[in-house]
This record gives sequence, C-alpha cells and structure tokens, in this order.
Amino acid sequence: MSTVRRVFFYILALVTLGILATGLWNLLSLSLDTILARFTLAQIGDIKPKLSLGIAMVVIGGPLWFLFWGAIQRHAEREVDEAGSTLRAFFLNIILIVSAFLVSMTLEVLLNWMMSGFSSDQFSPGSTATLIVSAIIWYFYWRISEKEAYPTAVAKTVRRWYIYILSISGLIWLSFGLVQILNAAFISFPIWQGEVIRSSFWNNGTRSNIAWVLVGGLVWAFYWFYSARNDVNSSLRQVYFYLLTILGGAIAGLAALTYTCYRILYWLLGGDRDVAGYFQFLGWAIPTILVAGCIWYYHLRVAEEESTGEQRQLSARRVHYYLMSFLGLGTLIAGLIVILGIPLDWVINTLKSEAIVLESDWWNNHLSLGIAMLAVSIPIWLLYWSRILDSTERGGIDERSARSRRIYLYVIIGASVVMLAADLVNIVYQVLNGILTGDLGAETLRNMQWSLQTVFIAVPVLIYHLQIARQDQKLGSEVAVVRKNVTLLVADKKSPLVSLVEQKLGYKVRTAQYAGETTGGLPALSDEDIDRLVSQVTAATTRDVMLVLLEGHSMVLPYK
Repeated sequence: MSTVRRVFFYILALVTLGILATGLWNLLSLSLDTILARFTLAQIGDIKPKLSLGIAMVVIGGPLWFLFWGAIQRHAEREVDEAGSTLRAFFLNIILIVSAFLVSMTLEVLLNWMMSGFSSDQFSPGSTATLIVSAIIWYFYWRISEKEAYPTAVAKTVRRWYIYILSISGLIWLSFGLVQILNAAFISFPIWQGEVIRSSFWNNGTRSNIAWVLVGGLVWAFYWFYSARNDVNSSLRQVYFYLLTILGGAIAGLAALTYTCYRILYWLLGGDRDVAGYFQFLGWAIPTILVAGCIWYYHLRVAEEESTGEQRQLSARRVHYYLMSFLGLGTLIAGLIVILGIPLDWVINTLKSEAIVLESDWWNNHLSLGIAMLAVSIPIWLLYWSRILDSTERGGIDERSARSRRIYLYVIIGASVVMLAADLVNIVYQVLNGILTGDLGAETLRNMQWSLQTVFIAVPVLIYHLQIARQDQKLGSEVAVVRKNVTLLVADKKSPLVSLVEQKLGYKVRTAQYAGETTGGLPALSDEDIDRLVSQVTAATTRDVMLVLLEGHSMVLPYK
C-alpha cells in the first residue's frame, strides 16, 4: 500500500471510529438515564432528537468504520511492511493512549460514586457510557496490537512510548492519591480543632483520592509489571528510569524535605509562632518525602538489577551518580545565592538616603530558606561527588571519557558561562545607565543585586569544573574515536564478550547470532587477545568490519 493511500485509509478509519463511538456513547447515556427514570415528562421530548442522532451515527459510522478498518486489516495480514508501518503504529497507540486515559478518568468517577453509597442523584450516565465505550475500543485495539507484536523497530519504539506514558501516569495518580489521603487524615486530627474549618474525613475529596489510588495502582501495575516486563534493554526504559522515576522521585522528595526544613527554621528563628495551624504542612510534606523516597529507591534497585554485565551496571551507576550530583549542586548553588542576598540587602538598605521601615524579621525568610537548601544539598552533593571522584581514580581514561561525565561537565560549564554573560551585561548596563543619568546609588545596586549574587557563585563553580574538564582533556578523554560498522558474530548474543568488546572499542556494535550448530564454543580470550582484535578492527581499511568469535577461533573480516 502506498503512503498516500495508507494515510487516506487510516484517517477515514479514525474519523468513522469517532462517529461510531460518539453514537454508541449517546445511546448508552440515554439508556442509563431511562433505566434510572431520570427524565421528567417535560424532558421526554428532548430524548427523541438525541436518540435519532445516536442511531444515525451508529448506522452510518459503524459500516463505514468496518469497511475502512477491514481493508486496513487485510493489507496488514498480507504484507509485513504494512503491519510494521510507522503510521499503523501511531494509529494503534494514539487510540490506545486516548482510550486508556478516558477509561482511567471515568473509572475514577464510577468508583467515587460507588463509595458514596450508589446514590442515584450522583450517578453520571455520561461518564459511565464513556467508560464502557472507551473500554471496548481499548480492548479491541489492544488485542490487535498484542497479536501483531510490532514487527519493526519503529513500531516497537512507538509502542514503548504508549507503555511508559501510561506507566508514569499511573504512578503519578497513585502517588498523588496516597499523599492527599494521608494529608486529609493528618489535618483531621483533633489537635487542629478551632484552627481550621473541618468537615468529615469521609468526604468527596477523600473518596476521589482513594479512587485515584485504585486507578493509578491498577494502571501502573498493568503497564509496568505486564506490558513492560520484557522490555529490558530499550533506551526509552532508561529514560523512564533515570529521568522520570529516579530523578523525578529525588526532586519531589528533596523539594518536600527542603520546604520542611525551611518552615521549621523559619519558626525557630522567630517566625510565625502559631503552632496549632503552622505545622499543618507536615500533612503533605512528610508523605511526599516517604512516597517519593520509595519510588526513587525501588526504581533505582530495578535499574541496577536489569543492568546485567559489569559494564552495564557501571554505566547505570554512573548515570545515577551524575544525576544526583547535579541535583545536589544545583540546590547548593541556589542556597548560596539566597544567603548571599542577605548582606547585599543590608548594604543596599543602609545606603538609601530616605527613611525606610523594615520588618524586624526581614532576614528570617531568606536565611531560613538558604540554610534549608544547604542542609539538604551539601550532604547529597558531597556523597555523590566523592563517589564520582573515587570511580574516576579507579576507572582512569575510560571513566573520564564516559558520555554521562562529558554531558555533566559541559552542561555545568555552559550554564555558568551563560549565567555570567547575562549577569555581566546587566551589571555593566546598570553602572553605565547610573553614570549617564546621574543616579548612581542604592537603586542601581538594587537593580543588579541578583546579578552580583549569581556572579559571586558562578565564577568559582565555572573555574572548578573547567579545571576538571581541562584535566580530562589532557589525559585524552576528548580524543575522537573512529567508529566503524562492526558486526560481532557469536553463538550467544548474551555473552559477556559482547560488552567487553564494546568497552574496548568505545562504542556499540551490532551483534548477530550464528544459526548453525557449534561445538567449540566461544574462544578463551585474554585481555591482550581482545586488545589485538580491537586493534585489527581499528586498523581495518574498510568501514564495515565483521568480528567472528566462533568454534574456539576469532578473526576480523573487513568487507564492502
């Protein structure tokens, strides 16, 4: 099927599916309203147009969708390229994502209604009809997608997006619901009586949060433990681990911990002394720390367990170290900037000629926030940065050349340079503008206060990391690796020799598994033997090289 024809059929299949689904929703909604006898005599006349529209949409949309989808399926069954086309993968997974979200949203409404005592007044026929129609659509296309198993790499990638989008969504719903339930229980304690207007703990909000816990747990369990169970080596799974769950959990937990420290310090330093109502924030802060910590720990352990092989485990551990170090360093810099603003504020206020009235605890807020940031960030940064330094000493040039290390250093250096450039521009501008206008004084200093604060912090950060980057360069970390298209032919793709060869080459290789019978097994290769083979691959006169490790023998075969 040509691309234009494929687009034509899939667009029409999508449009007619929407017509059919809307018609079914209309009929189901009317049926549920009729069953519950919710129509008055005056409203019966309004049923007929809706009923007619629903029947018309089903009668027209159903056969058209059956026609176009049937044509698509016949082509997919006959042609492998059609079954694995990118457009088909997008079509299936967009429908699965949308229908899954609709099922989740409406299931929460239904569960809330059930927990409220099955009250007919609170029943939503529209939401229930949406749940039924969306569930049917999702199950229909999910069965098709599971049966086809996505025969191409692009189709598998699109499917992974669907799985991990729903997986992280379910985890967020589950986590948010747990925190809100614990928070509601905390502020319902008798100690808050007289301080807040309290209602019954068992209210609509609590029921909604419990429903989200059930829905989120179900969605996350299905997509994480079932749909993603065999997807171990994909890059998107690593993004899910390190950027969404591990880093996301760390950010959420540390933000809640920092806020908790800030509020406690502010109170200790003479801030709000209203104990009865002041500490209600602990109701959400502590559950957030605990839930985020569990998410961070669980996914970190799973990521390390799945990183089979010494090199993969080392890479996973390295990524985690640099992410946590980056998070700690960023919070540390922010805390120093906030604290540095306190003496600058004092100097600026002293230089002002007009009389000003300052609150007695004007410094309390900034000092509490700055100390809280430092108290949380310094142990984290020192812990992970010391581990990075130790691994660098042990790993030598291989560790210094790691991509995660290069990204970490250049992101910090680049951000520092941009920050310094912006700050210096503002400082020079404010000074020149003050000189030219004859108003060079406290107000000019006020306008460039944040620039002065960030300059004092960004300069040592830039110098320190620039020295590290230059030291790495002198030791050869930036030496470009001439990549070749290497195909490694082995009897077992899971052999540790694969990762060892990749480590020596410095880049990934394509592995091919020998389909014939072997008796000699893998050759017994020492580090010197592997170094010799890698040297032969690097010295090959062609870009395409096959490295054969079979029957107790090894050979390098350049080819065109």
